[in-house]
Amino acid sequence: MKRIISLAAALFLLLSITAFANTATFENGGDNRFKSIRLTPEIYNHSNMNLSDLRIRDELGEYVPFFIHNHAETPRDEGYFVEEFAPSFSVEETERRTLIHIKDLRNIRLSSITIDTDSVFQRTVRSPFLNPQELYNLTFNDATHSNTTLQYFGQTPDGEIFTLSIYNGDDRPININGIAVRYYTDELVFEGGGSAYFTLHFSGERSLQAPVYDIARRRSEILRGEIDGLELREIVFAEPIELEPLPERDFTMIFNIAVIAVAILLALLILLKLKKKS
Repeated sequence: MKRIISLAAALFLLLSITAFANTATFENGGDNRFKSIRLTPEIYNHSNMNLSDLRIRDELGEYVPFFIHNHAETPRDEGYFVEEFAPSFSVEETERRTLIHIKDLRNIRLSSITIDTDSVFQRTVRSPFLNPQELYNLTFNDATHSNTTLQYFGQTPDGEIFTLSIYNGDDRPININGIAVRYYTDELVFEGGGSAYFTLHFSGERSLQAPVYDIARRRSEILRGEIDGLELREIVFAEPIELEPLPERDFTMIFNIAVIAVAILLALLILLKLKKKS
């Protein structure tokens, strides 16, 4: 039994260490009571889709209550909650098609994806979540008519690679100079207190439940006031931990002891009942 308890304690400690393997630090600042940080693509990529694994700790290591605020709830301009970044991508030319393999979109609520190109074209593009779309970049009488953007309205990829397929037919492939992704972001709102800096912990551990804090009950009141926006400074991704296999143990004795104990307990219960009847 002592060995089992020790093993359980070690496993709990290991899970506690690895549950929040990735961290992002940010400094406190501003004069207002409440603060916020806006999540970045790197955090979405390595977190749960529902963000249940996010935790904030202050400089003393204490958990800081927070609530999640997103673009759908804000009384401000919607653009405040839309960000843009340039993800990494690769281009693959196949027969009559150009495939654009985009990385770093996992768990991101997409607003749009724009293809940066200087080619003159009109092509059909296939993409996850969307029906085939007609994109073009044309020039007529010194006037340019261009639409190289796909609209997603919050669709969220869950895979590592997101692929656009451009049908070229017998035409030459177009030049892909870059990809611009606009996405809906979330903010974590919390009370700053006296801590000089904070650390955001996240892991992507799906078994973790989202914390429930009292601050969420005052979200409407808090959002009507001024909030200092803080910036994430440094994101550190922990190296995966390789666990050594546990030594094989013979649980036959433990099983036999458990069976004997149950048998004795049942016998005692039967004897007590017979005694009461007599």
